Amino acid sequence: MWENILKKIYENKVEGLGILPHYQEYSILNIINWVIYNFDGIPFYKPYPIPYKNKKHIVLFLVDAMSYNTFKLVLREKRGEFKYLTKNQFFPATSVFPSTTANAITTLMTAQAPADHGILGYTLFLKELGSLVNMIDFSPLVGGKGAFEPFLVNDLLEVKTIDEILEKLEVKTFTHTHSDIVNSGLSKIHNKGSNIKGYKSLVEMFGMVLDKLESFHNTGYKSFQFAYYGYVDGIGHKYGAKDIKYKTQIYWFLKMFEDEFLSKMDKKIRDDTIIIITADHGMLETPLIKEIRFSNESEISKYLWIPPGGEMRMMYFYTKNKKFFYEFFNSKYKDFGNLIDIEEAEKINLFGAKLNNKYKERVGDYVMISKSNYSFVYKYGGSFVHLKGKHGGLSFHEMIVPVIIFG
Repeated sequence: MWENILKKIYENKVEGLGILPHYQEYSILNIINWVIYNFDGIPFYKPYPIPYKNKKHIVLFLVDAMSYNTFKLVLREKRGEFKYLTKNQFFPATSVFPSTTANAITTLMTAQAPADHGILGYTLFLKELGSLVNMIDFSPLVGGKGAFEPFLVNDLLEVKTIDEILEKLEVKTFTHTHSDIVNSGLSKIHNKGSNIKGYKSLVEMFGMVLDKLESFHNTGYKSFQFAYYGYVDGIGHKYGAKDIKYKTQIYWFLKMFEDEFLSKMDKKIRDDTIIIITADHGMLETPLIKEIRFSNESEISKYLWIPPGGEMRMMYFYTKNKKFFYEFFNSKYKDFGNLIDIEEAEKINLFGAKLNNKYKERVGDYVMISKSNYSFVYKYGGSFVHLKGKHGGLSFHEMIVPVIIFG
């Protein structure tokens, strides 16, 4: 089955551009819509073909930046160390675009495509604030952490959260995340209608999820739990996707999942539960020599009225004159990135649907998607930032994530 899914995903590939999100059926958007379907709700998009229905409890573990290829490599190299994973099937899915956390997790926490929820990247221009905004902690790009939160936390998200949707289906929900981001602006808007609790270690996270699952089971409630694990992403950014530490971080999550969670589940609870492990996006090795660096003093900035949004593997450009910028970019950078008009991006369904005018203002005139393993780095503060691993683009390593199911 996984080979057929991968074939379908590859049918969405655009030569020279990359693998487009498979919003039709095989993306993380479709996974969360399956959750609604399981509880007899009406999904917004076609559910991912998970071969179960009417399970009483669902636990969704989200491993930030766990790529499909690296997951397979860990299973192959450590095959003898896993009791359950090597006997279980896993499948591929695509991320959304951009393949980045703020956008992808908002998709998972709303069951809506990026065009519907509007959190279209790590950095966006918000007209209501007249500023580029970090969409994780609702800050200006330099200083003032959380400064914009009071203006955004109640009104930024214009669709229902998955917790609000499931509440109407009489499903209890709970979210587990790192204790240091439990109060971030993005966490607050994602968890309207749910309880959220922070953890400080993997052992604590698995223990908290298991305790909550037992509580829901014993009280007779249907339940959905979402557990976010972010350290794979941090290791990938710092050391790169080819570094053994990135692979080892994935291994230890999976190993502890078996030892501290799956093996400790009561059989009666397990029969009523489906467990899904997936990722928001993957990770690509991006060497320093393939970084295109620029700042407000660079020639390209003469064609922009504010710095670019997005991130290092994709950018949004807000131009003074679209034609002049297009000609300039392609004269200098066409070997390193594809420049696509926002209307053209809509035609190839990059965002899952057409953008409304408000969301179009957030992304500007053009989206740039890096070619190969090039990246574009803008100096927002006092110095350039180099990340050895990046994501956001449309390469296989960034776009394809595993879907591991225990039912």
